[in-house]
Amino acid sequence: MKSTINFDKYSKYFLLLFLTLGVVSCDEDDDVIDNDEDYTGSITAMDQTISQEDNTIMVQSVTVGQDSWLVAVHSDEENSDNFIVEPVMVEEGSDSDIMLTLNEDAGLMEGDNEITLKLYAEDDDGVWDIDDEAITDTSGLLTTTTITVTVEGTTANSFADYDTDGDGFLNADEVAGTYQNDFNNWDTDADGSLSDEEFSNTTFANTDTNSDDGIDEDEWNAGNTGQFSTYSGDNDFAYYDTDADGTINSDEWNTGYADSDWYGTYDADTSNSVTEDEWNAGLYNDWDTDADGMINEDEYNNYSGYAGGWSSEAGTGTTM
Repeated sequence: MKSTINFDKYSKYFLLLFLTLGVVSCDEDDDVIDNDEDYTGSITAMDQTISQEDNTIMVQSVTVGQDSWLVAVHSDEENSDNFIVEPVMVEEGSDSDIMLTLNEDAGLMEGDNEITLKLYAEDDDGVWDIDDEAITDTSGLLTTTTITVTVEGTTANSFADYDTDGDGFLNADEVAGTYQNDFNNWDTDADGSLSDEEFSNTTFANTDTNSDDGIDEDEWNAGNTGQFSTYSGDNDFAYYDTDADGTINSDEWNTGYADSDWYGTYDADTSNSVTEDEWNAGLYNDWDTDADGMINEDEYNNYSGYAGGWSSEAGTGTTM
């Protein structure tokens, strides 16, 4: 006996299934966030020189296929969001002569600084945030341009500028104004003084003027001339660079100066802590190379270039 298919009955089921799939499909389409947007952008920028008083850098032109944010980072932090400028919105199309304002903690040092410019696609909320996607090329590589920003030394502050009483010498108060004193940053536990560890971290970071967590021979020579030759004695760079890799790391630094009287000399009251007054007095005595109780112009020229490269983050990047 042949069975008969009830098409009317089953057609209702097929129709219901079709409608159900259609609704699900529409719902899924509504929930999809397209993370594969074809964002595009290019940056044209030139190496430039700025003074220590400048707080802006110039980008010659930017072309983007969508509203975007232009930012800058240190080149060794290319993949980070550690921006050294305030992000600037660039509207879809081309823009030229864009000024980027450096953050107060941008960390550009006197001399050459490698910075990387990059772009983020704006997500339509009008502010840069983590939802704004970095623009990449077809290979998935960041769209970036790297330039050198050279920070010139200040020309305003000469020996005569600091010699406020015009007697041809710098007294203790005048000397304290010739270098960047970030004692509060160096005093990482905020107890008002430097422990042996904080002192070592500070002297290491001040000597590591490019803040790469290592002291090369040029930095060591500058520091030795500018501050600590009294404590290094006849020992040269190679004495401290025990693994002979061309860099003194923090462990080598701490070991090399462990037996010196550097900390003890600065700790004038033998309290096992160096106050800000003791720090300033220790520097003054070290820089007064003829020990006549005054710092003349030759002595100032001997240390000023070295101290001028001190980082505001000294004392925070190394450990004993």
